[in-house]
Amino acid sequence: MKKVVLTMREEERYRVIKAVVNGKTSIQRAAVRLKRSERTIYRLIQLYKHQGKDGFIHGNAGREPANKRNAQLERQIIHLYTNKYAGFNIAHFHEFLTTDEQITISESSLRLLFRKKQILSPKAHKATKRRVKRELKAKEKKVELLSKRDEATLSAIEAVENIKAHPERPRKRYAGELVQMDASCEHWFGTQKATLHAAIDDQSGNVVGGYFAQQETLSGYYHVFAQILRNYGAPAEFLTDRRTVFNSNKKEGSPSTENPLTRFGYACQTLGTELLVTSVPQGKGRIERLLETFQDRLTSELRLHNVNTIADANRFLVGFIKRHNNRFASPIKSNMSVFEKQLTPKEIDNILIIANERSIGHGHCIRFENKRYLPHRNGELIYLPPHTKVLVIKS
Repeated sequence: MKKVVLTMREEERYRVIKAVVNGKTSIQRAAVRLKRSERTIYRLIQLYKHQGKDGFIHGNAGREPANKRNAQLERQIIHLYTNKYAGFNIAHFHEFLTTDEQITISESSLRLLFRKKQILSPKAHKATKRRVKRELKAKEKKVELLSKRDEATLSAIEAVENIKAHPERPRKRYAGELVQMDASCEHWFGTQKATLHAAIDDQSGNVVGGYFAQQETLSGYYHVFAQILRNYGAPAEFLTDRRTVFNSNKKEGSPSTENPLTRFGYACQTLGTELLVTSVPQGKGRIERLLETFQDRLTSELRLHNVNTIADANRFLVGFIKRHNNRFASPIKSNMSVFEKQLTPKEIDNILIIANERSIGHGHCIRFENKRYLPHRNGELIYLPPHTKVLVIKS
């Protein structure tokens, strides 16, 4: 005879209904004892008469949950995260699991799996880091050997310093009212450092421009400025740091210069854009946080796609920014935008210029960027006396 095993609750229900059927207790008492209605007691009596003890086994007993993950799938996910997607945060990794690996798992289930395996996201909150630290310390006290991954996690947590929080500044009301701009020099790809110049609209959170260069230069910021003018138009204000690209160290009225504006400042003045500068990083927190996000997400994707050159990185950046804006930013509505009209490439070239002073040499030519040039006027050569000062404009 097959042995029927019931849980404590099922066993209690079985004994009470059996007593009712055998006339040892009433239906009313059974309803009170089991905290069920009399109608339910009648139904359980019929169940007992037709199926006996088997009728009290829960219908899901012995079945595997429909949402249960098998161990092989868990190992596959952990292997992908620690190898192919190393350095991704959990939310970013979850996006690629769905789109690129065709693995369907909810983000909450993924976080539970990582918690069970004590795997930390690079963007883990302080509370999560403290919890994992306590768990690993407790594991050490039990004289359990930590795995290499656990040791690395514990070391990384202990190396993290507390960061002071700063109050948020309210967003601007209109798109284009303020654009924050900055650059970050990091190991974005390959073995050499590169500098990412970027700009973000304060109101909508849209990344309005991005450009990689070897160093932080006027040319890099001009490329970002050109993207803004071409795709959106001129903003009302720029907020940047106090680098000499934006802020001249020469004081107005000094004998060395008549105009303290930098080249970037002159371009802004031409377009009617006000250039604001600050030496406090928290004053331009929007762009600071964006660059921090890019150091996490963009670096991971550049490595995943084997991007190793500045040219390839700039091509990849176009699609990345579009995906980023679709994921995190608000759409810019025309009736809530103060961006001026978009400019043509020719108009942009005439505004974003680099002017350099040169002297005419004895060969009636000038040297610029290791090349020699003869001055022309209306298509005809002109010969100027040696040492004559001329202005070379590069657009």
